[in-house]
Amino acid sequence: MTTTRAVRDEVNNLLDYLLGAEIAVFSNVVSITGTRVTWHALNPTTPFLVNRGDPSLDDYKHWVEAGAYSALLFDGSLLQITYDVEGGRIVGHRLAYVPCPYRLDPIMVKTDPILDIIDLHVDAEPTSMVLHSWVRFDFDPEAAGPSHPATHMTINGMDCRIACAAPLHLGRFVDFVFRHFYPEIWNAHLPYFAASARREIGERTITEEDRNSPHLHWN
Repeated sequence: MTTTRAVRDEVNNLLDYLLGAEIAVFSNVVSITGTRVTWHALNPTTPFLVNRGDPSLDDYKHWVEAGAYSALLFDGSLLQITYDVEGGRIVGHRLAYVPCPYRLDPIMVKTDPILDIIDLHVDAEPTSMVLHSWVRFDFDPEAAGPSHPATHMTINGMDCRIACAAPLHLGRFVDFVFRHFYPEIWNAHLPYFAASARREIGERTITEEDRNSPHLHWN
């Protein structure tokens, strides 16, 4: 059995670790609103989505300006962490890694407003954007159907939904992000990430149909 408070505490522990290790330079307060555990945006009245299409530079800037993220990493990338809890179990999640559109100086990220740094890059070198894909893990059993697995990873485009074996524990999500996108940091903090990655939060959700296509599976 789990609770919103327990999930909030896990997210807080992760953010404290990332800040203490100087992997993140800023984190938002973790809030509980009804059954949802998520970040407390700097401007809660601002809509989360600018558009329904693929994320763009405008989306990144909008999320930074509104504070619509859990953590701002040392390179300007964002982590967005949201869990829904009902009846003592996780019933939904949105876990996203949003890479920074430009390669930023980590020292400047620590000392200067992030949007000012981005605007400098846009003005000085508008074509030097880094074409890294955002990665998002969704658990939404109520929306499950053909081409929309209950748990899936979305990359590159909104219609790319790769089935996942089960909902992701927070530790498994951050282990995935740092293992694949920051291998040097992952190796330097291997005891933390390895221990976090072993935890589960729910039953397997993958269908037999999705098993017959490429999907993400783990023991």
